[in-house]
Amino acid sequence: METLNKSYYVEVPASLNPEQLKMMMELEKDAFPGLGAVDEQTLIPLTRYGKLIQYRQSNDPMPIAICELMRDYKDIHKAYIFGFYVRSDQQGKGIGKLFLQEIYPILKQDGFHKVCLTVSTKNKAAVKLYEKLGFVIKETRFDEFGEGESRYYMEYFIS
Repeated sequence: METLNKSYYVEVPASLNPEQLKMMMELEKDAFPGLGAVDEQTLIPLTRYGKLIQYRQSNDPMPIAICELMRDYKDIHKAYIFGFYVRSDQQGKGIGKLFLQEIYPILKQDGFHKVCLTVSTKNKAAVKLYEKLGFVIKETRFDEFGEGESRYYMEYFIS
């Protein structure tokens, strides 16, 4: 594993220009091939009315990781991670762990007490990462995104 002494920083855009939108859609396709990545119909409102957090590295024009957040209407103190991924060429370097640890203080500052997400039951690496960072599997949602697309529903309490 490569050492992580590079300068990483968080950026939260309030909107996306056409070039940024195109780049985000490419990142989505890279992160979720064949699964129906998020498109402009979702990215624009998610950025304006939810929260799009980008993890960046100095001298790299593209974000190295993305977190897309929404507030839970039934529990205003709970955030839902709609999407979380590390760019494919940056995986295996511990960036996901670093990024998620940067997100917790942002959520706390925004008034959240809990964060939840769903993750494919087949994505063992992501499940392991989330568990290592305090998430707990609360239930399995079978066929959540169609036949054979089951998800673990996981939660983390923000201290």
